[in-house]
Amino acid sequence: MRGMHPRRAMGRVVFLLAVLTTFTVFGWGASAKNVILLIADGAGFNAFHCSSYFEYGQLGKQPYDAFAVRLGCTTNPFEAPLYDPAKSWSDFKSQRSKATDSAAAATALYTGVKTENKRISTGPDKKPLTTIAEIAHGLGKSAGIVSSVPFSHATPGAVFAHNEDRKNTDQIAEEIVYRSSLAVVFSPGHPRYDSNGKKLPHDKWKDSYCPEEVYQALVEGTTGRGWTFMDSKRAMEALAADPRPEPNRVFGLAKSASTLQYDREGKKQGRLNGNVPTLETMSLAALNVLNKDEDGFFLMIEGGAVDWANHGNNLDRMVEEFADFNKTIASIMNWLDQRGLTRDTLVIVTSDHECGQIWGPDAGEKSKTPFDLPKSRGKGKLPDAKHYATGHTNVLVPLYATGPGSEFFHALVDGVDTHAARAWQFSGQYVDNTDVFTVMKAAIVP
Repeated sequence: MRGMHPRRAMGRVVFLLAVLTTFTVFGWGASAKNVILLIADGAGFNAFHCSSYFEYGQLGKQPYDAFAVRLGCTTNPFEAPLYDPAKSWSDFKSQRSKATDSAAAATALYTGVKTENKRISTGPDKKPLTTIAEIAHGLGKSAGIVSSVPFSHATPGAVFAHNEDRKNTDQIAEEIVYRSSLAVVFSPGHPRYDSNGKKLPHDKWKDSYCPEEVYQALVEGTTGRGWTFMDSKRAMEALAADPRPEPNRVFGLAKSASTLQYDREGKKQGRLNGNVPTLETMSLAALNVLNKDEDGFFLMIEGGAVDWANHGNNLDRMVEEFADFNKTIASIMNWLDQRGLTRDTLVIVTSDHECGQIWGPDAGEKSKTPFDLPKSRGKGKLPDAKHYATGHTNVLVPLYATGPGSEFFHALVDGVDTHAARAWQFSGQYVDNTDVFTVMKAAIVP
């Protein structure tokens, strides 16, 4: 059963893999040459809807709204009980109990194994787990990560690194730079710039996410791993515009200490940090490099600062971050279409967990309508919504999928949340975050 120790879940895993094998053997599912996993960190259904209200004034206009698969997804970590729809919709406060962190959630997404909070692609037994990026590499495919937060942060770091504690960002950075098989890494986390893109004096360098010695080795080309290093916005934009770039392995470090935009001065939208590329630019640059591999690729793209904004209960910058994430998805789908790769590529859009407990203005445990929904105020205006927590919750998150292998999700449905179906206008069917790994693996392994 999910939520229990991996060994107790083995029977369930074997059954699921047998189902997926049947799909493949009888030709019910096609194999994917490429896999793109897009994660809006810290975003539940209400965050997705708030973004749509802000961008369009209504729902149904985002690129993933047209995907064939639209489900809910559970996110509980190893130490938490399984998702209980009845309890989730009857007790507002219980949604905050024993919620996952990004490390455990990312590990489940990339390895198919539930683990304890803080662990980076290691199991409850502290042993390293094999990630989908490693599997892809073993099949001759290239792999990469793109994020709006530092590459050694939990969600991007867990794509390849293995560590008992997400706080060991120096070790995570070293593993990615010196021992990973990744072909591209694009993120902020630059030690020589602040979060406004301003260069720092030597005595104020910030090496929380990229140790100085690691950064220096990247700049000097002494990692022994063949990285082409770049940190200028112009260089990344040029790579995004080049369909056949020269370098085969690129490490792009945007000139910001923490996030691309969220952590800049102020609390409102506007006055952007002009010294860094967008998530869209970094993603297209990564795709151009990865697409040189004739065997295909795996790419994880994270709108990581959506989570930061929800932790800060900053709805203004949350929808700003989400709009950047959505624009990235639209550009990716266009990129695939222009190159005739749509039918070869499994695309999954989801979240690792909900954050901030976003609901409508009249929600809350003391309200007569505790699950009041956010409402649109029109295009370009902040929706009528409110944060009720500063941390993570166990609320269902959305999962959208299209392309070869996406149909496998329908064989893995755990149940139906009728309250979610009514609130968020979908079937109410939900899978588990470990199923994301199961489907990705089934889609790419011959």
